[in-house]
Parts: sequence; C-alpha cells; structure tokens
Amino acid sequence: MKRVLAVGVNTFRETIRDRILGVIILFALAMIVASLWLASISLGQENRMIKDFGLVAISLFGLIVAVFVAASLVRKEVEKRTVFIIFSKPVSRAEFIWGKFLGLAATMFTVLAGMTVFLFVLAWIVARSPSGSLLVAGLLIYLELLVVMAMTMLFSTMTSAILASVWGICVYAAGQLSHNVLSLSKLGHSGVAHAMSLAVFYLVPNLSAVDIRAAVVGEGAVSWTSLAAWCVYLLAYLVIALVIATLIFRRKEF
Repeated sequence: MKRVLAVGVNTFRETIRDRILGVIILFALAMIVASLWLASISLGQENRMIKDFGLVAISLFGLIVAVFVAASLVRKEVEKRTVFIIFSKPVSRAEFIWGKFLGLAATMFTVLAGMTVFLFVLAWIVARSPSGSLLVAGLLIYLELLVVMAMTMLFSTMTSAILASVWGICVYAAGQLSHNVLSLSKLGHSGVAHAMSLAVFYLVPNLSAVDIRAAVVGEGAVSWTSLAAWCVYLLAYLVIALVIATLIFRRKEF
C-alpha cells in the first residue's frame, strides 16, 4: 500500500503541475462565468441557467482531463522507458497501475472541487441562497469521470494514447445515452436491435443513472436509494476495469 501511495503522490505532483490542466481550468471557469451572460437573457431563469450551463462546463472540461491525461499516464512511462527505472525498484505492475490511477484521481478531485465550489458560490450570489444539490452533482460528476479514467487507462494498456482518448470519449458518450438506447429499442419490433441495446446497456457503464442535473434545476426529484445503488455499481465497474488493466499490463514485455 505504501508503494501505491508513493506512485500516487508522484503522479499527483506531475499532473497538477501540468500546464494543460491550468489552461483547461481557466477555460472551465470562463465558461461558468459566461453562464452569467446567458442568465441575463434567460427571462427570469437566471439561477437555472447558471446551474445547468455550469454543470455542463464542469463535465466537459473534466472529461478532457480524464481522457487525455489518463491516456498518456501509462503510455508516457513506457515510451520514455522510465518503467525500467520504476520496476527496478520493489514496485509491482499492479501497484504501478493503481498508484497512477489514485494520483490522477486526486488531481481530478482538486480540479473538479475548485470548479464546483466556484459554481456553487456563483449560484449562491445570484439566487441569494445556497444550493447543496450543486455540491452533490459535482461529486457525482467526479464519480462518472473516475469510471471514464479507469476505462481510458485500460484502453491505454492495449493501444496508443490517441486511440485510448477516443475510446474514453466514446465510453462517456455511450454511458450518457445507454438508458435512452434501451428505451428506444423497446419501441421497435427488431429482436436483434433489442439484443444489441441490452448488450450496450449492460456492458457500457450507465453514467446517466447518476446524473442529477435535472433535479438540480428543479425539473425532477432524486431517488436516493436508487442513486446509492447506481453509485455502488459504478464503483464496482471502476474496480473491474482497473483489475483488467492490471492483468493486461502484467503480460506486456518491455
């Protein structure tokens, strides 16, 4: 465990100093501030527009961090041959994968926490009352992106960083649409289409199940029991993805 934490701390230091992260954070904050302009032309829906647009900005820019940084974490070490130095020490390949993931997870938490708190304060100023649901929505976005990160790292053990990033984005998009795909397939009469939809629904992480943006803007209620169950499901999915990534990485020859 100490070696995992050591790799994680080193990864956190490397990624948090990356200039790309700074640019992404600035863009995200700019988009959240831009929601103020949208709110000014929303005809009495200022608070709703700020929350909705702000959460979308956090999700999108968090996704950029998740896929592009996660895709290069392992590949960069392999291409630069620094894995030989790392594995010359008493660090196993499993500890390397888990340490890298935990380090990036800490970086992601720092980035998302900053953006979510900024949005929370912004919405508080406009609505003149705090919205705790925004903080919960930020935590759930973090959980979604952790799953995408784990899947992207899994892909990076099998292919290039660019392809791993593309597949990571595809997982995110499919995860947001999997429930809709299943619902639409029931309207048709094709057994093949329904079977394929079921496969997508069960194999792709159902990220939309923990999306509470509609409830945050007052368009629905949250079933906390169901939400908790889906959170456990996504955590299990994350662990399985990292275990598979570890098994694949163990078989690689450098």
